[in-house]
Parts: sequence; structure tokens; C-alpha cells
Amino acid sequence: MKNLKASAKEIVRFISISGFIIALAYLIYRDNVFTSTMWAFQYFVSSITIGIAYVTFKEKNFREGIALLLFWYIILVMSVSSENRDVFILEGVYAGITALAVYWYIITISKSFIKNEISRIIMAIIIIGLSNCLIVVILDLYGLQSIYSPFSETLNKMFFNFKIGATIGLFMGTGIELSNYLVDVVFKEKKLES
Repeated sequence: MKNLKASAKEIVRFISISGFIIALAYLIYRDNVFTSTMWAFQYFVSSITIGIAYVTFKEKNFREGIALLLFWYIILVMSVSSENRDVFILEGVYAGITALAVYWYIITISKSFIKNEISRIIMAIIIIGLSNCLIVVILDLYGLQSIYSPFSETLNKMFFNFKIGATIGLFMGTGIELSNYLVDVVFKEKKLES
């Protein structure tokens, strides 16, 4: 019964975190969130990746997390693929770096200086924003664009992707805090005061 309750908590966390990110992104960008050729598709990819990574890495189920992320990557590539090998690299870099950023977030918020919800949300904004900058650098290095393109162009792409990442981080941090509250209420882990 204990494993069933733990699995139910993980499912509630995953649905609430991923659903929250997708819902907010959909309110802003509408159908572009689900269109693989639009940059707003990052919100959809990130929401599922963040949900899987947070739920599994938080419980220290690294093997399960990596297996689920690999399964998600295969589904993503098969549904988006256009026989372009760059899609494999693009989605792999996005999913991999985002999962690592979530792991870094989990480690960071476990530190004693991160005490409240606002500071955890701010950490999510910073970490996911920086990870999106790293994604641009890796993709530019892969395509050798950073060698041939002006540095200011790479900086513009990094700043644009940081803004997207910061928004995803805001949605992630808020979604995680709401999912923690929801799990506490649904599974009555904390007594709520009126």
C-alpha cells in the first residue's frame, strides 16, 4: 500500500507540474505551444522533461528517471522528426540539459540557505534560464555557427533563450510549489490551518 501511495504522489506531482507549465504557456502562446516548428514548443518539451526529471530525481530514482527521459526523447523525436538528423541533436540537447538543470535545482534547494517558496522559485528562474543559455552555446558549437557568426549574434540568441528559460523556470518553480501544496492537501501530509 505504501508503494501505491508513493506512486500516486509521483503521478499527482508530474501531472500538476507539467500541466501547470503547459497551461500557462498555452494562455500566452495558444496553439504555438503544440506546434513543433514554433519556438514556443520549448514550453511543451520542457514541461514534460521537467515533470519526469523532478518526480524521479527528487525521489532519487535515477535509473527510472533516465529510462523515462530516454523514452520521452524517443517519443519526441518520432513525433517531431522530419528525417533531419539535427532534430535528434536538438531535442536531445534540450531534454538532456533541461533534465540536468532540474537535478541541479533539486540539489540547490536542498541547501540550508534556500528556505522559502519565493527563493526556490527565484532559483528555478536562474537555473533554467542559464541552462537555456547553455543550450544555445552547445547547439552553436555543434553547428559551428559560433565560429562563423558574430559574437553579438550568439549573445542575442543566448539572451532570447534566457528569457524563455526564465519564463519556464518561473512556471516550473511555481508549479513545483503548487504541486507540493497539492500533494500535502490530497495525501494529508501536513495539517492545514484555517
